[in-house]
Amino acid sequence: MSITLRLARLAAPGRRLLRGRRGNVTILFAFAIVPLIFAVGFAIDYGRALQLRTRMNAAADAAALAAVNVAAMRQSDSAAADAARAMFNAQVSGLGGMVYDSTANPTVAVTSSGSLTTGRSVTVSYKAASINLFGGILGAATLPIAGSVTADATVAPNINFYLLMDISPSMLLPSTSTGLTAIRSATSSSSLPNGCAFACHTMNPRTDSIYVRNAAGKDMWLDLASGNACPISSTDSTRVYCTSGTVYTKANGQYADSYWLTRNYAALYGGSNITLRIDEEETAAQNLIPVAITAARNNQVTYRMQLFTFDWTHPSTSGPVKTITSSMTDVSQMASYDVPNFYNMQDNWYRNNCPTSSLCNNDQGTEVHNALAQMNTTMPNPGDGSSSANPQGVLFIITDGLSDELYGSSRWNREFNAQNLADCTTIKNRGLRIAILYTEYLPESLTGDAWSQSNVAPYLANVEPALQSCASARPDGTRLYYKVTTDQSISDALAALFALTVQTARLTR
Repeated sequence: MSITLRLARLAAPGRRLLRGRRGNVTILFAFAIVPLIFAVGFAIDYGRALQLRTRMNAAADAAALAAVNVAAMRQSDSAAADAARAMFNAQVSGLGGMVYDSTANPTVAVTSSGSLTTGRSVTVSYKAASINLFGGILGAATLPIAGSVTADATVAPNINFYLLMDISPSMLLPSTSTGLTAIRSATSSSSLPNGCAFACHTMNPRTDSIYVRNAAGKDMWLDLASGNACPISSTDSTRVYCTSGTVYTKANGQYADSYWLTRNYAALYGGSNITLRIDEEETAAQNLIPVAITAARNNQVTYRMQLFTFDWTHPSTSGPVKTITSSMTDVSQMASYDVPNFYNMQDNWYRNNCPTSSLCNNDQGTEVHNALAQMNTTMPNPGDGSSSANPQGVLFIITDGLSDELYGSSRWNREFNAQNLADCTTIKNRGLRIAILYTEYLPESLTGDAWSQSNVAPYLANVEPALQSCASARPDGTRLYYKVTTDQSISDALAALFALTVQTARLTR
């Protein structure tokens, strides 16, 4: 037998082994099965450990919050720690598949500030182990799990709230876009093609080209002696003749203004009357009372409130602020209180720029500086809020953000100026906080008014930053500030700002 043939016979079994693919798969699978079993076992046990840790973290959250809730914040640090431990162990007592020592866990660290528990930080930590189902394969009976959570809180303080509301003429704007369109359309004339968006309250509206007519195009007359109104048929030097045949004396009445129009729009044109921002402001103040009552009850504190309005300094008065509630009152005693009608509190100006025929003030109807200065003397120094006899103080301001006053020797009809912001700083430096609700002043409200387009519109972008600067900062740097624009609820915004001001607890991990 040749050497070549012999080599071929020796190589044949090797070739057959290489061609036997099913045998190779079996061998490869045998090699792969061991790490595969390890991977599956580890995934199952690791997943169980993660699920267990998630549930224990939730228990730690509940435990930390139990040490900083309203009731616990009025207890000692040791009592708060006991409450946290009890809460945690109650939450995890039903969990299986773990090794856990309830005598050593959880650890609770409590740090408080102040002689009273005015501030508290609570950290709840735990250690446990998840029992492995594949412990023999993995060579480990358990997987360690641990977690920690921190809750920071302060005692809800007792607070006196001073609610200062802007009821100046610039707040006589409709609160909805539908209202803006309606009042402009109704006051449109050849003299004022775009109409007027403001509900101007004036004895001589025609001096400002304001004509209020009914759907038939008849001018409307107001008889101030009787309170009646009528479409005009004709007039002479002393009398007004109504389409109904009624005759009124001119000296006892006036042409209807756009202020009257807002309350009688439905009678003239159908639909609904026009709601103004001062109406929404009044409603917001009324609706804030039950919100404050509920918050005080939930926080187990005393909230008191006093209401003020501001516009301009009237003759025989010392400033632009009017006191609406005679004294600071516990909100729990205000459940049936009715906020006065701000619409009826509006002045009937003689004409634009002149409140009366003998007094003209260049239309300076929003004295922010004098209002803030007067409030600064009205509000006593605040306390730390630890008791109702030692309350903190918060000044709430609802405004459209434009001052219209004498600044130096000139009229200022723009955003809060440097003097206004200095007034804000003076108040805040006394420990009082300022919270501001901005009823946004929109450019479209100035459409058709050439003076406003030149003197107000270019500065509207400055209004919000100035108000934010006046408002107090929260611990996280954000401001006690809220903005509400046309078609949004001033009531909802004021309630949100109130909640922002009184909220205290936060959870951090």
